[in-house]
Amino acid sequence: MPETEVKRCFMRSLSYWSDKTLESNMSLFVLHPELTEEDVEANIQSTVQLLEGKGAEIIRIEHGGKRRLAYVMRKQRYGYYNLIHFRATPEPLPELERMYRLSERVLRYLTVRFEKEEHLTGFTRIPDDDGREEDREERRRGGRRGEPFHGRGEGRYSRRGPMEESSLNGNTRRFNAAVTVTEDEAMDDNSE
Repeated sequence: MPETEVKRCFMRSLSYWSDKTLESNMSLFVLHPELTEEDVEANIQSTVQLLEGKGAEIIRIEHGGKRRLAYVMRKQRYGYYNLIHFRATPEPLPELERMYRLSERVLRYLTVRFEKEEHLTGFTRIPDDDGREEDREERRRGGRRGEPFHGRGEGRYSRRGPMEESSLNGNTRRFNAAVTVTEDEAMDDNSE
C-alpha cells in the first residue's frame, strides 16, 4: 500500500471516532483491602480525573465497600469494590485499562460498554459477614429444618456392613460371607 493510502485510512478512522457519539460504559474495579478509606477515595478520584481529562462524562460513582472475594486474588480474601458509570468515546478506555493494569492497588478490573443506558447496573448490597456466626450456631444446635448437626467422626448414615462389637478381634474386621463352589471347581481341586 502506498504511504498516502495508509495516511488516508488512518485519517478516516480518526474522523470516525471523533464524530462518534458518547457511549455508556461501566468500569468495575477491586482495590487492595489494606488501603485506607482516604487511599480508596484518592484512587477513585484519579480514575475520574483521567476519564474527565479525556472528555468522558461521569454518570455516577458507587462504592461497594470492603467485601469478601469469591476466590483469593494476589493472596487477598477481601477487596474494596468500586463502580463508575460514564459516557465516553472509546479513546480513554485503553489509557484507563493501562492505569488499572500498572497499579498494584487494583486487584481486578472490568470495563464494559452498553448499548442503552437503561442496562447500566449497580451494586446489590448483600451483608458481608452479618449473621454467619448465628447461622453456624443454629446449625450446631439443631439446624434450620430440625436436622441435627453431625460433627466430625459422626456420620449421617450408619456404617455399611455388619459391625458388631463381638465381631471385632483386635483391629481386624470380620464379615460373614458365604462362598458357593460349583461341581466343576470341586472336580478341578480334587484332580490336582
